[in-house]
Amino acid sequence: MAAWGIASPILNQTVHARQRTLRMPVVDDSAETAASTAACGSNVITTLEGAKDSGTELAAACFGKSMVCDPTLTWLTNGKCPERVVRFFHNVARMGLRAASDWSTCWALHPADPHLPGAKASETMPLPPKVVCIAYEYPRTFPNDWRWICGGLGSTLRSAPSLRAAGCFMKMVKAFNKAKERFFKEHGPFLYICCFGTDPEFQGKGLGSELMREVLTRAYKLGMPTYLEASGVESCRFYQRNGFQVLQEFRVEPDAPAMFLMAHFHGKALAAC
Repeated sequence: MAAWGIASPILNQTVHARQRTLRMPVVDDSAETAASTAACGSNVITTLEGAKDSGTELAAACFGKSMVCDPTLTWLTNGKCPERVVRFFHNVARMGLRAASDWSTCWALHPADPHLPGAKASETMPLPPKVVCIAYEYPRTFPNDWRWICGGLGSTLRSAPSLRAAGCFMKMVKAFNKAKERFFKEHGPFLYICCFGTDPEFQGKGLGSELMREVLTRAYKLGMPTYLEASGVESCRFYQRNGFQVLQEFRVEPDAPAMFLMAHFHGKALAAC
């Protein structure tokens, strides 16, 4: 499951977007909930506040790996260069962290012991996180154009798998920017999840839901709804299991896979570990 998106009015391409009432498949989330509860004792969740460069780089790498099967970029590249898709999304997450002025809404879920068994912490690099989330309070901490540029917008676009993929990414940026502005006008400030992903090795074990509970709890304390762009049908199902609802369907081109603009309004209690 993954969410991704940045926004900047300096990117001004046209888009093909459709808004409709969607009926997503009904999903039995009992296995996900049980797995998440079982995993609570073996993982720790921390914000990235005060993290060293190595820690943020590991977080960016985790998100990159989580997007290896991203439906839109897989479609744009005919599935021929998954390693370039991973590299691109690694750079997207790195840019998102560099552009951020506040990492208190950026999280990582780690093993309880973040170092290799039997190794001293001073002798080894920490193990990569299993799940990461990069979020901003919109509009208070959402990066402006200059911060995106300084965060590496140019190099990120150059790392796209193809010129066509870079152009489509720019189209998505503009469309997502307009959608966030509309959501803000209707609902006020919100917690915007820019990147959310689970390392493929740990997907399907409830870890994403474990971290999402932490994120939604923070949004609840802030008195804000939570908003994101889901990268495909499977991501949409994951977020629906965690209480999100579909607001709009988006396709970067008429025949491209669907993405979903989604929001969580605090209408039900969060499951606890």
